[in-house]
Amino acid sequence: MKKRITVILILIALISAIVFPLVLSGCQPRDEVLKVYNWSEYIGEDVIEQFEEYYYEITGKKITVKYDLFDENELMYSQIKTTKADYDVICPSDYMVEKMIKENLLLKLANLDELGYGEIEDYRDNVSSLVMSGKSSDGYYFDYDYDAESGEYNLYSRTYMMGTLGILYANDSTAYKNSTYGTYSSMSEYVEANGWAVLWDKAYDQKIMMKNSVRDTYAIGAIYTLLNERSGEKLSDDTITPSIALNATDSKSVAKIEKQLIAQKAILSGYENDEGKEIIIQGDIDLTLQWAGDAVYAMGDLQEELSRERDLSYFVPYEGSNLFSDAWCIPKYSRNITAANLWINFMCRGDIAVQNMDYIGYTSGVASQEIYDYLIENWASEEETDYCIDLAYFFGDSYDFDTVIYVEEEDYNAFEAQFPTLEIINRCAVMKDYGEQTRAMNRMWRNVKA
Repeated sequence: MKKRITVILILIALISAIVFPLVLSGCQPRDEVLKVYNWSEYIGEDVIEQFEEYYYEITGKKITVKYDLFDENELMYSQIKTTKADYDVICPSDYMVEKMIKENLLLKLANLDELGYGEIEDYRDNVSSLVMSGKSSDGYYFDYDYDAESGEYNLYSRTYMMGTLGILYANDSTAYKNSTYGTYSSMSEYVEANGWAVLWDKAYDQKIMMKNSVRDTYAIGAIYTLLNERSGEKLSDDTITPSIALNATDSKSVAKIEKQLIAQKAILSGYENDEGKEIIIQGDIDLTLQWAGDAVYAMGDLQEELSRERDLSYFVPYEGSNLFSDAWCIPKYSRNITAANLWINFMCRGDIAVQNMDYIGYTSGVASQEIYDYLIENWASEEETDYCIDLAYFFGDSYDFDTVIYVEEEDYNAFEAQFPTLEIINRCAVMKDYGEQTRAMNRMWRNVKA
């Protein structure tokens, strides 16, 4: 009986979720509604309400934001590509931006002064040159060219958040003492010495989780297989870089990586997208593949919310990893292009970028005075310490402040997760669109998950 009631309640909730928004949006002209499609837990509190006020200030018109969530790029892509959903703003990851540009599924960003509301302050150039396609970051170069078309750059997107992919691990674990790879004095020594291989260590049988994502799990499987000696498959060719490895789609490499992922599955607790950070705090696992922003959240605020404490650390292995960014774009079937452009501009405003970054724990793509002030207020030590990060690569030379930030020892790992050092940045790579190999890669993933 309890199960039947639950099913009925779920059906009622689903019907309400479908019908109620349709009724609401049916009461308003479409140009008074902005439909946003974003990742879950990926926007600051009250930011939507602040945008509605900003929109009114600019246009003199009211706007209602309808905010929907997705948890996989591929799900979002399917909604736009297959169902032609009329979302006005979406937030895909870098490789998906590249794919959607190729398939003519995105609209170019507008010149704000041509929207018909006079001069509008443009915040879109606040985005760090580190993650702006086709630009070097004042002497530093990073291969971000996903938003490129016929030699022109940044026509379709602006970076919202960025981060690394690494290992979130529990320092109170003791299985490393019986590690497959030898004897170590601490969990941190064990993880740093073995890199991605720890996620294949049988000493942690049923204590490891990976991402339920072909892109993330395959990327790490690829770097482990082709660049880590523990895999037994490491390529002797010194020209193999993290970029080449995580984007490998040739049949020979894919077969090797698939084999490693299938072998790994036997020791996994499971695959996850959002719950892994909670599960490791609860103590059910000791290692998890994790996005940096969620790692920061797990090391801090989430423990308070769960009323559980666990000593966690985050590490990006030396053999390499993924540096990702998620970017605001306007899909082809948008029906409120003006509001969409204003939304993207608003999200690049310094104070709004601070609110978003503070709430979700990821690294804002915005490099503004407000971001710097936030870091000083929340992270900086009152005295110079041995634990410092120079963020010149992120802020560039457009600002008149010292980009070196000193952090207390106990806070350094969390800060480094949110704002990695240039050393970490330089050992990371960007995911590319699989292109014509997409079906083959999806088939490989189905084989792994079967």
